[in-house]
Amino acid sequence: MFGARKIYRALVFTTCLLAGGGAAAQHTNHDQNKAGAHPPAQCLQEGTLPSVMCAEAPTPTVDGHGRWWLTWTQQGHVYVASAHNPADGFTRPVRVTQSAMHVDKNGENRPKAVVAENGDVYVSFTAKGKREYTGVIYFSRSLDGGKTYSAPRPVTDEAEPGSQRFDTIAVTSSGRIYMAWLDKRDLFAAKNNGQVYRGAALYYTWSDDRGASFAPNTKVADHSCECCRTAMALDGETPVVVWRHVFAPNIRDHMVIRLNTNNIPVRLSDDHWAIDGCPHHGPAISITNAGVQHVVWYTDGEVRSGLFHARSDDGGKSFSAPSGFGATDRQASHPHVLAIGKTVFLAWKEFTGEESELYVSQSADAGRTWSVPLRVAQTPGPSDHPFLIHANGWVHVSWTTMIEGWRSMRIAPLVDSH
Repeated sequence: MFGARKIYRALVFTTCLLAGGGAAAQHTNHDQNKAGAHPPAQCLQEGTLPSVMCAEAPTPTVDGHGRWWLTWTQQGHVYVASAHNPADGFTRPVRVTQSAMHVDKNGENRPKAVVAENGDVYVSFTAKGKREYTGVIYFSRSLDGGKTYSAPRPVTDEAEPGSQRFDTIAVTSSGRIYMAWLDKRDLFAAKNNGQVYRGAALYYTWSDDRGASFAPNTKVADHSCECCRTAMALDGETPVVVWRHVFAPNIRDHMVIRLNTNNIPVRLSDDHWAIDGCPHHGPAISITNAGVQHVVWYTDGEVRSGLFHARSDDGGKSFSAPSGFGATDRQASHPHVLAIGKTVFLAWKEFTGEESELYVSQSADAGRTWSVPLRVAQTPGPSDHPFLIHANGWVHVSWTTMIEGWRSMRIAPLVDSH
């Protein structure tokens, strides 16, 4: 274990301030309040211009040149803006949607973008479906560096789209686009035949022509948990997906799979969380250049409860024993992970009873030992999930709160990426 001094308190880049305050949020482990769903009153007025200040469920990413891209929804539209440095402000937002839609906008299900090495920007988001707890996943692309976007279109190959949610997207160095999501088409088919079906299913597709077309949807696994986000990271050119699975009869633990190999999922851990309900608490994954996988998740099982980290040194064939972090008595929740070589960062939230607090911890030995958790921010109002970002030689953590808005905080310098 090494000291918290390894993590550097640095300049807080506040790119927007949301006016007004509010009472302390009533948090639970299963359903943390989400800042993205509660913009300031002035943002709800008709004709309000799109801005980061009014962003709901903002999601950051960084391209290969260190440029930041922020994707969000506002008044039913999806927007994207970019910046060399968030502290200096973002470009004018560009609208992705052609007309207002019922866009999902919460910590588990949100608009997001990835940027290819050639500068293409690919956006995915989910609009609510006709049936309860369903949606349609849409894809849009910009082939001019984010200046304009194509009309969003579904990626499903169903005759009538409407069974997908919780999408994730990645693009390889060769330009292949991968998308994965949770899908209920098999659940509906089973019900129509009078059969029982647990949860949903994990599906994916890909494109080799810059998103002009997608391959037929491929089912990876039956019986995924239907209400938790999926996560994807690249091991070289191979996508790795982690999701919460439903093991018979009602155990909701996690699985990991390397796509386009043998498509055989591996159980991440046996937490034995028996619950006939929706945790609303998905995992996160980060993979180093050497192929070491780092996964974090939340569980409330009989074997273990709280936040946990595990790593795989053999390409996801097996994982280390789970290592807990965060204060369970303070409802530690919604973890994120970033791994660069042997350096690994964790970010998560805790609740004091009056404030939500954002914590970060660092490991210099590939997740075997960790620094003392460092509190980097707090808020008395609702807040979104944190995201760890590596950009321009620094590790950042981004966080959105009702009062402070979206901001990115420089946590530690990190130049070595080997």
